[in-house]
Amino acid sequence: MKKGINLILENVSVLVTKSEKEAKHSLSRLINEGADLIFFPTIKIKPIYTKDDFTDLIVEPHQFDYIIFTSANAVEVFSGIISEYKLDLSKTKIAVVGKVTAEECRSRGLYIHLIPEEYSAKGLIKKFSEIGIYNKKILIPGSALSREDLKIGLTELGAKVVSIPIYDVVTNDISELKNDYEKILAKKPNVFIFTSPSSFENYLKLLNINQPEVYFEKTVVCAIGPTTEFEIESCNVKVNIVPKIYSLEGLADAILEYFNLSKNIA
Repeated sequence: MKKGINLILENVSVLVTKSEKEAKHSLSRLINEGADLIFFPTIKIKPIYTKDDFTDLIVEPHQFDYIIFTSANAVEVFSGIISEYKLDLSKTKIAVVGKVTAEECRSRGLYIHLIPEEYSAKGLIKKFSEIGIYNKKILIPGSALSREDLKIGLTELGAKVVSIPIYDVVTNDISELKNDYEKILAKKPNVFIFTSPSSFENYLKLLNINQPEVYFEKTVVCAIGPTTEFEIESCNVKVNIVPKIYSLEGLADAILEYFNLSKNIA
C-alpha cells in the first residue's frame, strides 16, 4: 500500500465472489488504492458429464467448426474432457466470450481464434455475424444453468449449434469459507462484486439473507454485466456499478472511477 498518499479506497472493504487465485491479479488496482479485499467464492463447480455425452466427438473429433467457451470454468472442465478422452481438436477453432476465459484457454495451451470486442454473448453473436457462420457446426460446452441467448442467436445466423452441460454450479461449503464468513458477520463490507447471477443467489443462501433490499442498503453493489445486474435488481437491490468492459479489470476501473467521483463531489 502506498504511504503518505490519499488513497481512493482507504478504509473500504470490497467483497468479491471469486477465490483469491481467480481474482486477486485482476483487482490489484483496488488493493493498490487501499481496499481491503475479501475473497468469498460462493460457487463451487461440479462436473456432470458422462462419456456418452461425447461419444460422437470421440468417434469424429473434427466434426465441429467451432467450440465456444463462455466461462473459465467451462475451459477448466472441458480441458479435463480433452485429456480423459484424448480428443484431437486441432482442426476446430476456439471462440471465447471474454478476457478471463481467454486467459484460462492460454494457460491450458488452447489457441484462441475469436474473441469479441464486447465481452458478452451479444458481442460474440455480433462477431460471428460479421464473419458468417451459415451451416457451420458449433459446440458449446458449459454450465447446466447457461442461458440460451447465445445458442438462439447463433442458430438464427444459420449455424448448427449443440450445447452440452458439462458442469453444475452449486453453493460452496460454508466450512471452506469460515474465516471470511465470520469477518463478514462482524462487519459488513462496503462494496460487493458479483460475477454471475449464481454468485449473487448463493451469497444470499450462505448468509441466510431474506430481505436483500434491506441487507444491501447503504452498500455499493457491482455486477460484472447486464445478466448479473438483472438478477440482482429482480430482488429489489439497486446495482450501482456495471462496467463498460464486462470483466474484473473493467470492474476495478469502474469502482475507482465511482469512488473518485464521489470524493470529488464531497
